[in-house]
Amino acid sequence: MKKKLFFISILVLIVSFSFAQPPRINIDIIIGNREPAPSEAQLMRAEEAKHPNITKAMHDIEMSMRALHNAPDDFGGHKGQAEADLKQAWISLRKALYFRLYQDSH
Repeated sequence: MKKKLFFISILVLIVSFSFAQPPRINIDIIIGNREPAPSEAQLMRAEEAKHPNITKAMHDIEMSMRALHNAPDDFGGHKGQAEADLKQAWISLRKALYFRLYQDSH
């Protein structure tokens, strides 16, 4: 009887680990539509610490987006396109940085 109970316990553990999912963050966080929850933010900070060059590039793009947004002219419509391009670059860097936390399905 003890052997059966032991084997059933081992089987339950194996099945539990086979269905375990790694931590994930939502795409809405990646593209900046919502703020991360504290547990998600902690996961994100850990990834940022591992990849300082990508993190710096993201901060540089954020500063560029602010500077461009505050520019006094629309530059013949090119300002809007540049803002959209910078936003897409920022999202692409975030997808790269947080790839382990978010699996791109498209």
